[in-house]
Amino acid sequence: MEGPVREPALSVALWLSWGAALGAVACAMALLTQQTELQSLRREVSRLQRTGGPSQNGEGYPWQSLPEQHSVLHLVPINATSKDDSDVTEVMWQPALRRGRGLQAQGYGVRIRDAGVYLLYSQVLFQDVTFTMGQVVSREGQGRQETLFRCIRSMPSHPDRAYNSCYSAGVFHLHQGDILSVIIPRARAKLNLSPHGTFLGFVKL
Repeated sequence: MEGPVREPALSVALWLSWGAALGAVACAMALLTQQTELQSLRREVSRLQRTGGPSQNGEGYPWQSLPEQHSVLHLVPINATSKDDSDVTEVMWQPALRRGRGLQAQGYGVRIRDAGVYLLYSQVLFQDVTFTMGQVVSREGQGRQETLFRCIRSMPSHPDRAYNSCYSAGVFHLHQGDILSVIIPRARAKLNLSPHGTFLGFVKL
């Protein structure tokens, strides 16, 4: 009766021994690899300390090989101005985040300085009891004006609940000199001008 019991126990012990041995070998190989990489880094640091710069064979600082940064512009509102003669409300913007020189904020609009494909996004938070509210993002350039996208929202009739946001986004090929703006097609529109409620942004792809 004892033989059948000892044989599985012996097999388990052998498997555990082999597993421990393999684990020890794997740990030793990992340590050797880390030591090799650490020595390589130490040699590189020592060389940079001696020469004061990157090597001449093209192996320089890692950020020197990165592609040129894409232009990014995120805008938040300063104020909104109503034009009774044209029954629209326009938003004046200021940069909250900017990278690159391909985009230039100009009051109520944004001028494209570098042509290319851009991700464009816009949101307006309305605080108005008018039945419907919306925003239109338009482009003016090359002798014409066109609508890139529009958004319409129904509004609650009760003043305490009259909040609704209108968000739109899309990818467009924009040309140098284009001017983009956000228009609310209603005079004296009531907007929430908080930076988290109303904003406009561009990312060059």
